[in-house]
Amino acid sequence: MIRAVCFDAGATLLHPDPPVEEIYGRVFREDGARVEPEALREALHAGWLRVQAAPAGDRYGGVSGEEGFWRAFLSGVRASIDGGVVSDAAFSRLATHFRDPGSWAVYGDVLPTLEELAGRGLELAVISNWDSHLPRLLDSLELSPFFRVVSVSAIEATGKPAPEIFHRTCRKLGVLPSEALHVGDSLRDDVEGARGAGLEALLLDRDGRHAGAPEAIASLSHISSRL
Repeated sequence: MIRAVCFDAGATLLHPDPPVEEIYGRVFREDGARVEPEALREALHAGWLRVQAAPAGDRYGGVSGEEGFWRAFLSGVRASIDGGVVSDAAFSRLATHFRDPGSWAVYGDVLPTLEELAGRGLELAVISNWDSHLPRLLDSLELSPFFRVVSVSAIEATGKPAPEIFHRTCRKLGVLPSEALHVGDSLRDDVEGARGAGLEALLLDRDGRHAGAPEAIASLSHISSRL
């Protein structure tokens, strides 16, 4: 019996608005870069693949090393585009932008789903590979009251798909892994990671990239029917 539902954050509960590529492109151009949209998309994709390949506990630099992580990430993206470097001013503009709650939007299916699940007496949590600003962002977006636990990789020093962050969250919720369902948009981090830790899992596939997969749902509103 499922007693708890855990959620990924990015691309599951919330998303950057305007999109990341638009903001990076604008700031890099202001910083003197020659930015072509396709080159930027490829550089960002390659950058995130390098992040995902790092040990879970090392992602985002931890609470004390986040600035260094983001500087290295942005420098890698800029170097891939035109061999340039990211100025302190550009770094500051990007950091300020993405820490502003106004730069993020909550998907339309989030609040109705959280209200329904909470009304059914289920425990709710967030399990996310993110930096330490996520709890403040969730609070500013008025999502925090729904979640008994918010587990963030940079704070926990472990992250998805490693089992520990899932097990730690279940212990805090007071449920067994087999009594928890995890929902997220990453097949590797969310579905395979959760199942490897003993949780049930659903893949949120808003864009239909995994249509027909038995664990895929197109909207968070479909969770209730899969419990």
